[in-house]
Amino acid sequence: HTRCLSDWSSDVVLFRSQFIESMRGAGLCGRVLWKISCRSDEVEPELFSRMRDAGLYVVYLGIESGNEAGLRTLNKRLTVQDSLHAVGILQELGLAFTYGFMLFDPSSTFATVRENVAFLRRITSAGALPVVFCRMLPYAGTPIEDLLAKEGRLRGSVDNPDYDFLDPRLDAYFAFLNELVANWIQGSDSLANQINFAWQEYWVMRRLSLAVSELPAYERVLRSITSRYNDFVLAKVEETSRKFENGDGMLPSPGEFQEARHRFSGQLIEQRDAFILGNQEPLMASLQVAA
Repeated sequence: HTRCLSDWSSDVVLFRSQFIESMRGAGLCGRVLWKISCRSDEVEPELFSRMRDAGLYVVYLGIESGNEAGLRTLNKRLTVQDSLHAVGILQELGLAFTYGFMLFDPSSTFATVRENVAFLRRITSAGALPVVFCRMLPYAGTPIEDLLAKEGRLRGSVDNPDYDFLDPRLDAYFAFLNELVANWIQGSDSLANQINFAWQEYWVMRRLSLAVSELPAYERVLRSITSRYNDFVLAKVEETSRKFENGDGMLPSPGEFQEARHRFSGQLIEQRDAFILGNQEPLMASLQVAA
């Protein structure tokens, strides 16, 4: 028996409403902060404003693609507009968000990669979260694994799946880009994770209404660093995509990228540590009151 998506979504809304009421009954509203993961088409202003007031502060969206072809390949049953609409609602409600995104998938072309870049620019334009992305992997037993096998494009193994793109130039481009941005986006000590940590810390302080007068100024600093990081990464992704597509032009070196990464990381750590150290007393006092 298969239930339709609308029935499942209705159950999710009912559960969340019951969850909010349970928190109120337990006297937890205003005392705890929490996160959720959801689909873009589940973000609804009235419900999410109630969840925000009950302590929700970060929403993870499984966006996955910023072009319609990629969404169809991934069987997301979403449109690009669904995700843009969800992001807009969360921003209006003052809720932070993070997201999953696959810059590459088996249907990718150079054009769709650049569509994805344009989409990422739109959802990160406020500078409140770093650009992140990955490549779709065909897990064992999935329809997309079967399709790739039939097309002769499936590579790798069960524990390390891989595939060829439709355009061989994309294979070379992905390998180059993956090495270039590895320490920027991938891994627990990546620059993206460092920026995310600083933003999570900021949102906790903001949502707990900690009495730190310099918090708005610190937010502007974080937005500046994050925006410059986003602009740098997306510009390089777009620039190198055109060079691999056209087969010409000088490519940036890994050394150049690492130098820029260290520069961004140093600025972030310096600003974050200065803010925390300079506000230790009001932060501790506010946390004791909140407790």
